[in-house]
Amino acid sequence: MTALQDDIAQLLREYQAKTGKLLTIGTVESATGGRISDKITNVPGSSDYYKGSIVSYSNEAKTEILGVKKQTLKKHGAVSPQTAIEMAESGRKLLKVDICISDTGIAGPTGAAPGKPVGLFYLGLSAKDTTLTQEHHFPGNREQNKQKAAEAALSLLKEYFQTHLGKTAASTLEEKHVVTCFLEHGGKILILRRSHKVSTYRRSWAGVSGYIETNDVDQAFTEISEETELYKKDLKLIKKGEPLEVIDKSLNRKWIVHPFLFHAKAPEKIKIDWEHTEAKWIKPGELKKFETVPGLAKALARVIK
Repeated sequence: MTALQDDIAQLLREYQAKTGKLLTIGTVESATGGRISDKITNVPGSSDYYKGSIVSYSNEAKTEILGVKKQTLKKHGAVSPQTAIEMAESGRKLLKVDICISDTGIAGPTGAAPGKPVGLFYLGLSAKDTTLTQEHHFPGNREQNKQKAAEAALSLLKEYFQTHLGKTAASTLEEKHVVTCFLEHGGKILILRRSHKVSTYRRSWAGVSGYIETNDVDQAFTEISEETELYKKDLKLIKKGEPLEVIDKSLNRKWIVHPFLFHAKAPEKIKIDWEHTEAKWIKPGELKKFETVPGLAKALARVIK
């Protein structure tokens, strides 16, 4: 069984692959004293989406740093759903994140009050589309209660991502237009292995590719220069193929691929960028031996005889 923080990371990456947006997280903690952020940052690469934490342990920190209303604390107390929500909402604004999770509670063994026993915790979650709060009662000692509260906060985050992000990303097939450029020299074509840093099809082989932001021809030259450091003077356009559709249900996406074939005049000048880890010159018939991005062979077939 994977840890909750690993599940959250995976859900965020899946959402990024479907929508092109990587959501950001922040935490505002009181009784847990930083344990939620500690768990989140145990995941390698969490700095991509986790932006920081505010540990507002005292009432003064809650009001003076976060901006929780003094009236809220006076009327409802520091351990209340109202305070948890204001902590999360203020934290989302201060940390400039998409989602912020908060906690406030009585870890024990002291601190209980009438109607508020040791082990009572409130969690808050603030996002653009929703505000949530949860009440928990933990029966353990101080250490156990803090750990359980941190786990409950991560569980709330996971539930939010599973429910709300799934609805956002799964409504219709998202259509994206991309160029896929094959470079040719000496009867061979260049393929590139995508790095773990890209959002889709990591470690798969591909041509030079990218989202179309202008027209497809200009975009082709732009992507080649960015990914190989070959420029117009180093290239000769041989063929522009007819676009093809590639459906990827796992990403809920329809790719419209615009294929190109260029002759590389000076292949020795090629320098690959961070999007790739390897480059190989292969005969076109050898492409089937490689694990490629979807539709690569069909795109190649549209630009070579």
